[in-house]
Amino acid sequence: MQLSTVVGFIIGFLFGMSTITTLLGLLGNILIEVEETLRDISAVSTLVLLVIAVILIVKIRAIAGLVAGAIVGAVLNLILAQNGINVLELIKSALGF
Repeated sequence: MQLSTVVGFIIGFLFGMSTITTLLGLLGNILIEVEETLRDISAVSTLVLLVIAVILIVKIRAIAGLVAGAIVGAVLNLILAQNGINVLELIKSALGF
């Protein structure tokens, strides 16, 4: 294996683990929010639950985007590294390091 492939795998793995950690943290917060909301049901509960549902849908879509981005980034980096294109070196040279 080339060094760039290993670096790409490690970067993809770390971003993937970070994404999974973010996902689990958000899901935990969502469950806490839903539990608190269900405890305090009042006359406007339907409206509140509708707003919560919209927020949950937006959060889930954002999380799905993070997961998909991490997976696509890792796969693309691996493919480019196998073809001899080192993305890390290209970024370093573009930034002047």
